[in-house]
Amino acid sequence: MKKSRRPVCLGVAAALLLTACGGGYTGGPPTGPSGSTSRYDVSEPDGQDPSWYDDSDPFWQEDTSPQDTPQQGGQDLSQLDTADYSGSFGSYTTLTDPSTGIPVMDVLMPYGWTAQVQCDWSFVSTSNPCIASVQFTSPDQQAAVLIHTSQDYLESYDNTGLFPHQDYTDMETYIVHLAYKNAGQVLDMYFNGVLGTGGTVVSETPVPAEFQSFLDQTAQTFLNTVVDGINQIGGGYGVTAQASSCEGTISMRRYRFTSGGQTYMADAATLCVAAQYISPSYGINFVNTLWVVPGIMVCIAPDEATLDQYSGEYEMICSNMVIRDEFNYAKQAYGNYIRNMVMQQQASSIAAMTEAQAQAYMNDYDSSVSSGDSGYTSDDWANDWSDYIYDRNEYTTADGSTIKVGTEVDSVFQNGDEFYFGSKGDAPLGWEQLIPN
Repeated sequence: MKKSRRPVCLGVAAALLLTACGGGYTGGPPTGPSGSTSRYDVSEPDGQDPSWYDDSDPFWQEDTSPQDTPQQGGQDLSQLDTADYSGSFGSYTTLTDPSTGIPVMDVLMPYGWTAQVQCDWSFVSTSNPCIASVQFTSPDQQAAVLIHTSQDYLESYDNTGLFPHQDYTDMETYIVHLAYKNAGQVLDMYFNGVLGTGGTVVSETPVPAEFQSFLDQTAQTFLNTVVDGINQIGGGYGVTAQASSCEGTISMRRYRFTSGGQTYMADAATLCVAAQYISPSYGINFVNTLWVVPGIMVCIAPDEATLDQYSGEYEMICSNMVIRDEFNYAKQAYGNYIRNMVMQQQASSIAAMTEAQAQAYMNDYDSSVSSGDSGYTSDDWANDWSDYIYDRNEYTTADGSTIKVGTEVDSVFQNGDEFYFGSKGDAPLGWEQLIPN
């Protein structure tokens, strides 16, 4: 069952966003040295694969691992004919990185959908040395939801023009240098290179004022934390920083784009938080911008009608997916290993994460420590963003955790790790009704 969401705390939000410079994601399903895929089936889909699937790529190959059987208070989904019910069904699933065995995400998955996980442990960053990419696919394979976890970058240039910014990956410092992009520009990059070409914005959802206020405060706290950290750690080495500016942005857009010669529609959302500071060196002021993208969420369909048809499932996934503490812990431990190698000027000897190395990290994992505020990361912040922009009711489940459900849903019923959303009079027999908090 999904773990309870932790409240967002501005006092620690800056630490989660970036404490070190980070890496870059260049497009397509990540294929790092230890990247691999895991697929979870709720029911067997039928129909033809859309053009963005490549059956020859291991990313799309199926793993038919058995699923856990939920505790039952009534008939479970395998015993029901879901076509007889007017509402929708979903079940909780924990998605795991097959290359390391580390739990990555808890998610409330719409019934009949499948999910595939791939983790790229070669991401060039000490804060986010892994990007998890998850694709959820509808039973008829006409819609797909894509989620990419946190990634971070550095823009750097000087005030004299002698050292202009360049986009490149520095393997000696383990930093990806990339010109700053706000949230909308990040989405433009995805629909004009990563996911396809010819990306055109069809419509855009305004950012709620209360969430923009939260982003502004978070960006300011992030900037203060970055500057304080540099001055405390680097002061003894003559490295100092002066706060310049900061920005927090969010973008929720509908795109039309082309992939494999076909046109698709997509709803997409992302966050971006940046902290700019000035660092003097030998009489030259270097302007550095640390910026992080805590998560990217996309729903793709062949046309607008199909996209609208699956909007509820898209929101169900995005509102209730939670990055696991174990995944955050493993990233932090692996990032510390990379940072130590960089400090020892042995970056060229950095090895890709192995399953044995990951399990060694997890032997030291203490859930009571990493689940506290001190372990709050950009992935955790991405878990909470939908609380601010969607009109949702929160329900407490039988085990004390919570789920988020759109206010248009009449009632919610639970049976173990399975849920029904719809009319009370049409709920499955024996299932427990949940009451909004």
